[in-house]
Amino acid sequence: MCAQTNVQNTNSIQFGSGKFEISTDGVEWTDLGAMRNIVFTETFDKVVIKSDNAGDIKSLIKNHQASLSGDLLEISLKNLSVIRGGVDSFSEDTGVSETLKTGGLATIDAIQARVINTNERNEIFRITIFKGTNNKGIELTFNPDDADDPNSINIEILGTCDVDKEEGQQLFEIYNEQGIGGVNS
Repeated sequence: MCAQTNVQNTNSIQFGSGKFEISTDGVEWTDLGAMRNIVFTETFDKVVIKSDNAGDIKSLIKNHQASLSGDLLEISLKNLSVIRGGVDSFSEDTGVSETLKTGGLATIDAIQARVINTNERNEIFRITIFKGTNNKGIELTFNPDDADDPNSINIEILGTCDVDKEEGQQLFEIYNEQGIGGVNS
């Protein structure tokens, strides 16, 4: 069988998952630890403005959003409370217990979320959502005691445009150091 093309830059082929982090201020970041199924998704509705006699005039997008999601394997109620954006009451007895109580609060505070993939050359590929809110309630399936898989909680941070930022830079940023300037050898 013949190939249709050649690999252009072997260093730009990415492997592995990433470190999922959250922040309330964009300065201090919290690593959510072990996870599975981390996914970044961008969505929007395409709008085509048409004329009656000259075809399509222009295409636009609306409802531009992005999300980072995944399955938390390390169930920290403190981290879950931050992810949920202030709709919970959280307390802890350090080294002993954590308690999360909820119900009655309706405003979800925005946080930032990012995932960072680091390759064997210590180069990073990072996606950051600037203004996101929790988009899911807690769903925790308790696996059988003899199961090989741990219990997990699926989370989703849904990003919307941060209008305090410059247009064209309001939703997310993808930053890449992997395979830049490299050529196929």
